[in-house]
Amino acid sequence: MNSLEDPKVVEVLDRLHRESDAQMPAVREKVAGLRAGGEMPEDWPEQLRDFFLPVSPEQGRFLYQTVRAVRAQRVVEFGSSFGVSSIYLAAGLRDSGGGMLIGSELVEDKAATARRNIADAGLADYADIRSGDARKTLQDPGGSVDVVLLDGGSAMYVEIVQLLLPHLRDGAVVLADNIGPEDEGPYSSWVRDPANRFVSSSIMMKQGTEYSVWLGMST
Repeated sequence: MNSLEDPKVVEVLDRLHRESDAQMPAVREKVAGLRAGGEMPEDWPEQLRDFFLPVSPEQGRFLYQTVRAVRAQRVVEFGSSFGVSSIYLAAGLRDSGGGMLIGSELVEDKAATARRNIADAGLADYADIRSGDARKTLQDPGGSVDVVLLDGGSAMYVEIVQLLLPHLRDGAVVLADNIGPEDEGPYSSWVRDPANRFVSSSIMMKQGTEYSVWLGMST
């Protein structure tokens, strides 16, 4: 079974990607304005509440493939936005025999829209999109975690992964969006340090995706 060929899933993803593509000029202009002073302001999620900021179709297929490859039963997503990546992840869970996506979105309106989009794709039974601060909503993912997608503010990536470490199964995959091979920020430096028990590689999709495998707690 390949849910990416399911007519409901295809229809919703096509619509969302079209809407996202139409927003791109406005997104670039808005982000450039927010970055004019240097770092993004703390309230950037609120200022970008009307924009998708989604994964690309190529990234989405890779998310689906990853969920299927590791036979994931529980996936955690930091930064669900309008649910584009959530649909790819939930589709993978359905085709792997079932499971649950635990998503987190700071902006309640976006979380509500994500839930509707996931339901329209026929995947509501495989997703729990929680609204609010991810440092609270992801404290209890409800079981052992097989895959993590980091697709929110990169300044919080280390904190979110550290929060989830007790729940990661050995061999869990952590995917971090917008982290390129030349990135030297806090997350890339941390996850590429062997002392932190990950094996990590950069994949050039979009602006870059960091692919990391958890080796388990040191003994």
